[in-house]
Amino acid sequence: SPWPRYGETPDTDTPEVKAWVQAVDWSKVPKLPIRKTKSRGDPPDCPEHEVPEDECWWTCSGCFAHDDVMDCPAKDAWGLTFDDGPQPGTTEDLLELLKHKNVTATFFVTGMKSSRAPWLLQETIDQGHHLASHTWSHSGMTTLTNEQVVAELKWTEKYIYDHTGYKIKYFRPPYGDVDNRVRAIARQLGFKTVIWSHEWDTQDWQLEENTITPTQIESIFKNGLKSLSKRETGPISLEHDGDPKMVTVA
Repeated sequence: SPWPRYGETPDTDTPEVKAWVQAVDWSKVPKLPIRKTKSRGDPPDCPEHEVPEDECWWTCSGCFAHDDVMDCPAKDAWGLTFDDGPQPGTTEDLLELLKHKNVTATFFVTGMKSSRAPWLLQETIDQGHHLASHTWSHSGMTTLTNEQVVAELKWTEKYIYDHTGYKIKYFRPPYGDVDNRVRAIARQLGFKTVIWSHEWDTQDWQLEENTITPTQIESIFKNGLKSLSKRETGPISLEHDGDPKMVTVA
């Protein structure tokens, strides 16, 4: 297959990646440390010391950059987002539910899962939803080299475009793991970084590990609703469609 392997950070020693890397103006990318992680693909471990402000490392300081998207501009809007698909069976069920409710959402898909279910990309678009990038292999982005960050973003973009003609503009870092180095690379590649609104992480991914109950998720959601009156902007909620349990709760 011409595409990167499933579950692995794409190889950077390929003509495609070399060309993409060459197109980046590296003088605009801050030289920040590559973060440590206990196991490949996982989010990084936070250091004991405070993270310098100019690194704006969301994972360990909750810092947002000026152009991060974490809210909808309109107060009465709700940005419904689903990460980690497409997942055959599960994503179809979710699409059916959204169609029934006449609601559109943004799906932050991974390149690797897309490569196993390309038909779901087109189906998602055909039903009026938006596609965005959740990287190729769902690794903590700050744990990757500059070249790997480029490869993760560009291969996902290319896969979606080659299979649907759809040009993605937004990227959500897995685990929200982003700092000013990763943002600077994403910007140059034409992507806006999307996180989610503070009270609107449903934690539904924990259903897969049985570390949260549907009732607890419902109460997170209700707390989010309570906060609406105090908001000047509309929320962006974080949900997932990688597991049937998550869609049942959705």
